[in-house]
Amino acid sequence: MMKESSFSMKKCARQLVGFILMITGLNVYAGNLTASVDRDTLGLEETFTLVLRYDEQINATPDYELLQKDFDILNTQSGTQMSIINGNMEASTEWKIALAPKRIGTLLIPSFTIDGAISDAIPITVEGKSRTPKNNDSQVNVEIETSKDSAYVQEQIIVTLRLYTTVGLSGIDLQPLQVKDALVMQLDEKQYQTKINGRPGAVVETRYAIFPQQSGELIIPGVLYQVSLDSGQRDLWDRFYGNSQSNILRLRTEEQRLTINPAPAAYSQNWLPATKVELVEHWSASIDSLKVGEPITRTITIKADGLTAGQIAPLQLPNVDGLTFYSDQAQTDDQKNAQGMIGSRIETIAIVPTKAGRFTLPETTVSWWDTNKQTQQTATLPAVTLNVGSGAMSPNNMAPPVDTQAEDEQTNSIPLNTDLSSIAAENPVVTTKTPAWLYASNLITLLAALFFAWRFWTAKRELTQRQDNKQHLLTREHESEAAAWADVKRALGDKNLPLLRKAILSWSQIYWNDKTLTSLHGVALRAKTQPLTDVLQQLDSAIFSNTASTLDSENLLQLMANLRRRKYKKTATGETLQPLYKH
Repeated sequence: MMKESSFSMKKCARQLVGFILMITGLNVYAGNLTASVDRDTLGLEETFTLVLRYDEQINATPDYELLQKDFDILNTQSGTQMSIINGNMEASTEWKIALAPKRIGTLLIPSFTIDGAISDAIPITVEGKSRTPKNNDSQVNVEIETSKDSAYVQEQIIVTLRLYTTVGLSGIDLQPLQVKDALVMQLDEKQYQTKINGRPGAVVETRYAIFPQQSGELIIPGVLYQVSLDSGQRDLWDRFYGNSQSNILRLRTEEQRLTINPAPAAYSQNWLPATKVELVEHWSASIDSLKVGEPITRTITIKADGLTAGQIAPLQLPNVDGLTFYSDQAQTDDQKNAQGMIGSRIETIAIVPTKAGRFTLPETTVSWWDTNKQTQQTATLPAVTLNVGSGAMSPNNMAPPVDTQAEDEQTNSIPLNTDLSSIAAENPVVTTKTPAWLYASNLITLLAALFFAWRFWTAKRELTQRQDNKQHLLTREHESEAAAWADVKRALGDKNLPLLRKAILSWSQIYWNDKTLTSLHGVALRAKTQPLTDVLQQLDSAIFSNTASTLDSENLLQLMANLRRRKYKKTATGETLQPLYKH
C-alpha cells in the first residue's frame, strides 16, 4: 500500500514537471542547423566525421544525395538531447556521419536543409598520401607534432599526439600533457581509419592548445602511452578497456623544444596574439528615442580566435558629459573548434542620460597582433550618436550628479525641502501599465500552484486513509487470532482432543494467513520446531487411539505459546505483519 501511495505522489510530481516543460517550451528558440567536421585536411585513404546539429527536437533525416557525389558514407548515427537552462527548455537533434573521400583535391561538404534551416558548406582538402608513422616496422607507433617551431608569448600552439596501430587494441592509457610555464587545454580526441604499409590501420589523434606564458625555450616533454594489445581477433575498432588477455606496450613521444619570443616592445601593453578578433554590439532599445533618466543597455562582445577568454582585457568606459555609465560583471566563454580555442568576453554597460541632447560615444577599438600576417591589427566599432529627449526626469527637476571624489574629501550640508506641497508638484507620479501577458502568466502560475497543491493534498489524504485501513485490518486480524487462541486453550482445558485439533488448525490458518493448513502435519512443517512436531504427532496418535492420557497438554500449550510469542514480538519491534490475504 505504501508503494501505491508513493507511486501516486510520483505521478503528481511528473504532472508538475510536465506542466513546467509545457510552459517553458513556449520559450524554445527557433531551430538553427550547423555543420562541423573533426578534420578538414586528410589523405585519400583516411576517414573523417561530419556532425549536423539542429537546435530543436525533430523527427527527420538529412538528404545525403549531394554528399554521396564526393564521399562514401560509412556509417550514420543520430540522437536527441534535452536540457533545461535558466528556465528554458533546450532540445537538439544531432547526426554523425562517418565519411571517406572518393578523390584527391578540394571537395565540398554541401549545405543541408532541415525544416527551413540551412547549414554552411564546408571545404575539405584531400591529399594524395595518407599520414603514416615515421617508424613503419612496429604494429603500434606514436608521434608528436606541433603547429609551429617558434611563437610569441601567449600565442596559441597546437600540439597533436597520434597513435598508429594495425592490430586490435583492448586499452589505451595516455599520460596527461603537462608543460612548464604554459597553459595547456585539451581540444579533442578522434579516431579514424587509414592504411599503413598497405594494411588497414587506425589512428587515435589527441590535440592540445598550448599558450606559453614566458619567453625563452619551451620544452614539451615526451608523453607516455600505455597500450594493451588484444590477443584475440577482435575488431580493430572494438575500443578500448576490455578485460581480454592482452600484452602491454609502453610508448613515449619525442621531446619537443620550441622558441618563444617576447611581445614586441611597441605592443606589449595591449598584447593579444590571435588569428582573428571581432567586435559585435547590441542595444536593448532604439538609440534614437531615449529619455532623460531612462537607462539603455549596450552589450559588446569581443571574440578572439586563438585565445582564451581570460586573455582578453576589459574595455575602458568612455567619459561623456550628460551620460552616466554602469558596467556589469563581464561574461566569458571558451569554445573549441578545428583551429583551436575561441575566447569570448561579453561586456554589458548600462547608460543613463542625465540631460537632453545629442551625445556621441567614441569608437571602440581593440588592438591585436595577427599571428598569421605578423602585423598589428585593430578591431573597431564605429562611433555612436544617442538622441536623448526630455522625459519625466527633466534637467530642471533632476538632482545634480554626485561628485564622489569631492564627497570623500569633505562633507557638504544639503538643505532639505520641507514643503510637501512643492514636492508633490515638482515630482509628478509616474504610472506604468502592466502588460496583459504578465497578468495571464501570473494567473496560469496561480492556477497551476492551486492544482498541484490540491493533488498533493488528495494524495496525502489517500495515503492516510490507506494507513488507517491497514491498521484497522491488522487490529481485526489480531482480535480474530486472539479469539482462536482462546479456543485452543479452552479445548486443552476440556481435554477434548478432536475439538483441540480443529482449534489448532483454525488458529494456524489465521496465524500464518494460509487457508491450506488442514492437517497437523502441515502445521508442524510451518512451525519448523522439532519439539512441537513431536507433540502434534502425539496429538494425532491420541485422537486415533482415543487415549487422551498419552498427550502432554502442558508441553503442547507452552510450545504453541512460544511460537505465538515469537511472531508478535517481531511485530512489536517494528517488523511488518504478514499480509492478511494472499493474491
